[in-house]
Amino acid sequence: PTGRFVGTTSFDHTFRLWDVERAQELQLQEGHTREAYALAFHPDGSLAATGDLGGVGRVWDLRSGKSIFVLHGHLKHLLALDFSPDGFTIASGSDDHTSRVWDLRQRKCVYTILGHSGLVSSVKFAPTTGEFLVTASYDGSVRCWNARTWAHLSTLRGHEGQVACVDVARDERSLLTCSFDKTFKVWAHEDLF
Repeated sequence: PTGRFVGTTSFDHTFRLWDVERAQELQLQEGHTREAYALAFHPDGSLAATGDLGGVGRVWDLRSGKSIFVLHGHLKHLLALDFSPDGFTIASGSDDHTSRVWDLRQRKCVYTILGHSGLVSSVKFAPTTGEFLVTASYDGSVRCWNARTWAHLSTLRGHEGQVACVDVARDERSLLTCSFDKTFKVWAHEDLF
């Protein structure tokens, strides 16, 4: 969140934290038994979440360098992670066609979102209010979910290929998606709900 640090995941099963200004490795975290793939940072920068191709996620305390919570539940590759803006919730996306919602206070999965017929490639909370979650999938769709009830709000279709990534504008008035159809699209707020 500060812009000073960068995190990387690797097929050597590790997560690394780097100081950009000093061009120096700060932490090397081992703990995954499969290739590490997904990465997200807590809004205050104190935690990082990583996911691996075995379907397991980990939450790391960056102050101590220890894994403090293991996310067990996905049946296939864990491909995407995002923290809610309040920092209490993590969303994950997987090759098992589901997204899961994890409560950091309860240390468990509190909801499984079904709705995609392909792998979930990207998950993003509304960055300011946290009122909705957006998921992108290789089924060619982007879906919006109410972040209180997890009710389906809308489905965005328009790509002719797998949707690789989604992001929500800071003002939450638009989304940006990119696809294997070699396009990116900007979706206005009125398209979302």
